[in-house]
Order: sequence, then structure tokens, then C-alpha cells
Amino acid sequence: MDNCSTLVNPSDEYLELVLEKSATVLNTRLLVNGKARYRISTLDRDAAHTKVTDLRTNEEMSSVKRRTFFATKVQFARRFGGQAIKKDKWMVEGKLDNGYDAWVINSESGRFVWRWDVEKRMVLTAENAPDDIIAYVKDEPPVFALMVKPAAEGNLDEIILVFAILEQHLRLGVKALRVADGWGADERSTITGTPLR
Repeated sequence: MDNCSTLVNPSDEYLELVLEKSATVLNTRLLVNGKARYRISTLDRDAAHTKVTDLRTNEEMSSVKRRTFFATKVQFARRFGGQAIKKDKWMVEGKLDNGYDAWVINSESGRFVWRWDVEKRMVLTAENAPDDIIAYVKDEPPVFALMVKPAAEGNLDEIILVFAILEQHLRLGVKALRVADGWGADERSTITGTPLR
């Protein structure tokens, strides 16, 4: 018997959801094989209401409503009885042993962890299986995509919503760092702390 090995592309094991507009995660469509399958849309300028829609059925799968004075709420068409729940009970921010931020998702399907990753930007794993990656972000310009194991397709309502929330969080953090660093460099450049002119 011949001993043959087959070269397999690791991304073949995942469903690739390519962002149509990689510049924004809040208003874009997710493409599968070049065809629009899901839409992430933000309904207002303040980005207070974001929803995920399955374009095959035109069903709103999930949404998040950010509120200033009250708890931010998430809602899923087919989870939690269709009722809005507090985002902070469903998506709990914490720290890993290495000090990195992580978010535990308390799903009806179990507990899952989203975390930052140097190689894959963000990864999703089951809480009790941190080495088994369920989803991750593929950032290989010009392709920016959410990669999801086919076995997790039944959880795309949660996976896409958390991806949108965390990617926007990451982008706002990078933007704030750029602004702060520019101002901070000016502040540190003189003894009195006033910017150079």
C-alpha cells in the first residue's frame, strides 16, 4: 500500500464569511462564495442599535441595543424565548491567566470564550476546550473574514453578533490609541507639558 499524504488547507475546514466592506463592521454584508448571506446593519448614527439579518430568509437573527443610562440589551429570534436580555449577563468580560481580555458567552448551547489572539486577531473556543478553535478572524488583505467551523453554523446568530461587537470595540480602541499617542507625544515633548507649536 502506498503511503500518500494529502496537503489540506486549514481554512477549508471553516465556513468563510467575507466582509463585503472591511472598513466597517457595523454596516456590511457577509459573503459566502461571493454571495451575500448575512447583513450587519446599524440603524442610527450613534451606533446604538445593530442587528444581524439572514438574507436567505430576511429574518432578523439577533440585535444589540446600546443604552446610555440603562443596561445594554441583546435579543435573539431563536434563543432565550425571543426575549431581550442584558448583554452583561450573556457576554461577561474577564481576564485570562496571561492578562489578556476575554469574553465568556453564556449561551443556551454552553459557555464559550472569545479572546484576542496575536495570530488570528480573535478566536472563539468552548470554555472547557481552549485549544479547539470554533471561529476566528482571517485578516489577510484584501480578505477580511469571519471563519466558522461548519458544526457551529447553528450558533451564527450569536457568533456574528459578538464578532461585530468585539471588532468594533477593537477598532475604536485602536483609533483612541492613535489619537492619544499623537497628543501624548506632543505633551511629553516639552518640560512644561504644553504641545510644541
